[in-house]
Amino acid sequence: MRVVAAKNGWSWLVRGFALFRKNPPMWLFLVFTYWIASALLGQIRYVGAAASAVLLPTFFVSFMVVSAVLERGELLRPALLFAGFRSGLRTLITLGAVSLVSIVVVLGVSSLADSGALMTLILSGRQPPVEALSDGSVLNAMLVATLAATPVAMAFWFAPVLAAWNRIGAAQSLFYSFFAVLRNWRAFFVYGAALALAGAVFLTVLMLAALLVQGKLEVLHSLALVLTLVSWPTLLASSYASYRDIFPENAVPPEPPRSREGA
Repeated sequence: MRVVAAKNGWSWLVRGFALFRKNPPMWLFLVFTYWIASALLGQIRYVGAAASAVLLPTFFVSFMVVSAVLERGELLRPALLFAGFRSGLRTLITLGAVSLVSIVVVLGVSSLADSGALMTLILSGRQPPVEALSDGSVLNAMLVATLAATPVAMAFWFAPVLAAWNRIGAAQSLFYSFFAVLRNWRAFFVYGAALALAGAVFLTVLMLAALLVQGKLEVLHSLALVLTLVSWPTLLASSYASYRDIFPENAVPPEPPRSREGA
């Protein structure tokens, strides 16, 4: 683990976009396939959404493998979407379960500010009461949730890839990830500021599009989907770039096994 300069936070996004540009069609295919799989899994009553959350660290590792394969100059294959299931699966499932519990705890803490309106919105999709919106309690709950979720995000930023590629336990990977982010807070501050700026540009584009298409919701939804779909590969690859920058001496995944046809 090393401490990097603040400017490296910007370079992670640049390197992430460079990895996306190496093979945009396959990146988009893999991300879209993951979205569809998660949506289908989420349709299973009672357990679908929880299962999707528990599997998130595993699929995150898959996208880290995708980034590593591109960095080596190799071709992407659809099977890489499940590469995360090949390394430390039990630990990744444990991390997913801990992540799910952490989300519930964060929402529980936020409910102290709005009597559970935000939690109801996220978990069930039901709109909060008008009173909760007008008196600012939902906004306060979002602020509380953001503050409560920050240390959780720090602990999980590197944890899945550390667990999968370095074969360490869930608790140890969370510990290393938290302090790696903490020690590199300047770089992550720049990274977050760059993302906030990108988000502002995203919203500006949508607002301009709304004026041009005169509020046609179908067009706006399609544009938002395209922009989100394109931004995901860059974000995922930038996470890989931050890992390689802060843990340069750590293991990277071995070359994924090839099929007989590709041999």
